Amino acid sequence: MTDIDAVTNDLLDWAATDEWTPQLMEVHMEHLEAVFDIFNLEGDELLETLGEAAATLTAFIAEDFFTARFGEHGELNIIDEYLKRHGSRASEPARKYLEALRDSTASLYEVVGVDSGQSITVRDLLVPREEVTVREHRASQAASLWDRIGARVVPLDGESVFTGAVLLFRYDAAKQVLWAFDELLKKAIRARRKSSKHRRRRGRSAATLREREELIHHLPHARILTHFWVTDLLAQVMAPLPELRNTDDEVMLLCEVRFPIVGDEAKVSALLDGIEGFERDSEGAGHWRWCAPGSPTQRRARARGRDSVAASGGATSTTALGFAEIGAGLLKLRVNSMERAERGHKLLSSHLGDLVGSALTSSQEPSQALQEYRAEQRQEEVRIPTEEEVKAIHLHLDDHYRQTLDEPLPMLGGKTLRKAAATKNGRQEAIDWVKQLENMEHRRAATEGHSPYDTGWIWQELGIERPG
Repeated sequence: MTDIDAVTNDLLDWAATDEWTPQLMEVHMEHLEAVFDIFNLEGDELLETLGEAAATLTAFIAEDFFTARFGEHGELNIIDEYLKRHGSRASEPARKYLEALRDSTASLYEVVGVDSGQSITVRDLLVPREEVTVREHRASQAASLWDRIGARVVPLDGESVFTGAVLLFRYDAAKQVLWAFDELLKKAIRARRKSSKHRRRRGRSAATLREREELIHHLPHARILTHFWVTDLLAQVMAPLPELRNTDDEVMLLCEVRFPIVGDEAKVSALLDGIEGFERDSEGAGHWRWCAPGSPTQRRARARGRDSVAASGGATSTTALGFAEIGAGLLKLRVNSMERAERGHKLLSSHLGDLVGSALTSSQEPSQALQEYRAEQRQEEVRIPTEEEVKAIHLHLDDHYRQTLDEPLPMLGGKTLRKAAATKNGRQEAIDWVKQLENMEHRRAATEGHSPYDTGWIWQELGIERPG
């Protein structure tokens, strides 16, 4: 543990004592009171809902508490008091770090460069200033180009570092932060201009620029960042899952009907071949598809009473209702609704008779099955694709994105990328779109363990100089 880690932990322990708990809770409520109201949650419920992200949120709010001032004239600050009483315990670098943390301001940054394992170069999106390279080992390994993060950057030993808690924003949530700051700045500027002290006439654009730089420092940066990060995360976590329905408009439920085979398996197989709708599957011996007439579109339309739509299309189309398999003394039928499980149970029982025993039906929600699948995927060792495989993937992406340049995109109001890039108003939208694309490709490459897809040609095609 470094001196800075030790002194920070000491400070956190002191913040949890009776002396500082009221002020710490005050800061927590300033950050989260609106969130509690929006989502009808209490403190413990909120943290439980956030899961692993709760620790990041708590650390981010704690750092804002370290910068806060209390008392009638703002004379009380926990770091000031700590250094007065316990400063002798801290080394000189640790003291300087605490002072820098005390005077720091959280902001929204955009990652414009990554040196994995070494540093991240960021651009402040709220306050116009030069890009800064932040020495960071762990975060630089997880960061991707064009990430948007809420953080505090402070000087340490002649370099810049993050103070610790870093909030990773989705692109839409970051846009909400920028919108909120603009609205608050407009309000502050209007209030200042109405005061007698600032009524004299002057150039509006020049005044706005000066006032923005001056007033933005007085805005509650950390609280705004916290609010939009938490609300976005909770909206994702608490959003109700869409009701999944199959082509017969039945609620999807993964069901398996298991018949113990008590007779000759060969006779069971022969009888299955003779049941209308059951056909041998391409997987090989012992596997069947259970099919019904009509394409998926036709069956869905028919189930919803749209006969005219259901009547269209090829008459010979079929839809798979389920899959049957014989093995280990069992006949198993897998379907995706309880209604199909019941129909399949009756159908097979009526044809197989005494060759099978009483069936047992089990079920599982699709969301649970997806969670289990993801857990299995995480446990499996990730195979790094070969150079030839990566080349093939990138060639496919060349074709895909070249076609995308001339397709209408909802994000661009139905305009194509080429048309958006050719207009003054659409140019920034096109830049934002390509940035999100690059961010996605860099994250995918980092996950799969290969070099990211080179999007440089897209900037050239659009006639835009690549930012950064």
